[in-house]
Amino acid sequence: MSCILTNAQWQLLVTLCFLRGEAQLALAEKLLHGSLAPSEIDELCELISNEFLMSGIEESFEPNSYGLELELLLDAVNRGSSADVDGL
Repeated sequence: MSCILTNAQWQLLVTLCFLRGEAQLALAEKLLHGSLAPSEIDELCELISNEFLMSGIEESFEPNSYGLELELLLDAVNRGSSADVDGL
């Protein structure tokens, strides 16, 4: 399986993981190297989903622009466990 992230998605993921702690930052690194276990992919997806719920939706429950970025990131991470980061 392959997970292709844009540079912007990679930076967003690293930022989210950095804010949550060293263990999550290690997950981002493992994604880059394609060595995530399915449970670790789930953990990253949960982190992204939580951020979406906290900051990615408007009062009308529609995604804001940040929420749309998070949705795309979630889709990319969900696609697989190895990462080919565009432009790196």
